[in-house]
Amino acid sequence: MRFFLLFAIVLLAIHGCKSPENPGTAPQPSLELPQSVQDLIYESYPSATNLKGLSEVEKGRVYELSFENNNTGYNAIVGTSDILRLAATVGEAVPDSLVASIQRLTIRGGKLSNYRKLTYLNEQNSYAADYELNGLKYLVRFVNGGATLTSYERGFVTNEIQDLPDVIQQYIAARNKPNPAFVNSLTNLNEASRQYIINNNELAFSQCTVNVMPDGTKQYMVSVKFLGATSLPILFKEDGQVLWVGAFNRIRQFNQDFNGGPGFGASNLTNKEITYFRDLFAASSQFMGFNLDNFVNFNSSFRNEYEDNRGYTFDLSNGKNERWYLCFNGDKKLVYSTYSYY
Repeated sequence: MRFFLLFAIVLLAIHGCKSPENPGTAPQPSLELPQSVQDLIYESYPSATNLKGLSEVEKGRVYELSFENNNTGYNAIVGTSDILRLAATVGEAVPDSLVASIQRLTIRGGKLSNYRKLTYLNEQNSYAADYELNGLKYLVRFVNGGATLTSYERGFVTNEIQDLPDVIQQYIAARNKPNPAFVNSLTNLNEASRQYIINNNELAFSQCTVNVMPDGTKQYMVSVKFLGATSLPILFKEDGQVLWVGAFNRIRQFNQDFNGGPGFGASNLTNKEITYFRDLFAASSQFMGFNLDNFVNFNSSFRNEYEDNRGYTFDLSNGKNERWYLCFNGDKKLVYSTYSYY
């Protein structure tokens, strides 16, 4: 199962430069930055000047700031131990070649603006632009000759659980221990396979991508190690509410020794669910050509379950190297989506 953890970002006001995301926005009072945050900037950019705190993304943990270096304006999100995301002004319009490439895709018809360079934690540099389509604002990232489209204001990636809200840390900590009762309920596995995972912690934090939504709220796509066997995502709101879960229930589809059984890899949607989502996709021009009548798409559609949480995942292709990855909550509401062309 593919989990495209590609997320949007917006460049905020930079000292001496126009704000790339909101031209003309009135500057906010400068926020005092902890010395540890300043030190992380100076370690990577010894010549940095005009450091200006913009906001506490996570109170007392993660900060957003702007600075200048070698006549270039930067916007950074800095956590407890790393620069988590960096954006730099480019000072030029979106290249014609990139404009033309977007207009050849199913997401064509919008307007590109605010071209900039982005760097996420442990990722290669990429270029991005704002994209307005049908009255909605998106962010497009151009990577390796392809493109991704997301609807989030800005975001960052962290490998430190301490950068997350306490309620999310507590949720994972409460399950960061073995769960022998659950493992012993996996009667599809043989005894040797159950013993292999029975002493592993149920959940262990791996990484999190934080998305700032258009209304200013945040979502946390947390990757966890499940029973020491596989990595799966859980999407949280900032108050700790679970919005969506990955395919934790698929562990019950393995045969004996973690080999895929006859049902592994096939959709587990009911006929009622299939009809609902087929009609939903058919009614949306956005998903034209991305439908469940396609055999590959149907077999990439799942109902996910973990504890009392339910979610739906659709990994849909139109056969032209374009793909939508869609996550719906238990009420069948779309809570996360990415488009990619590769």
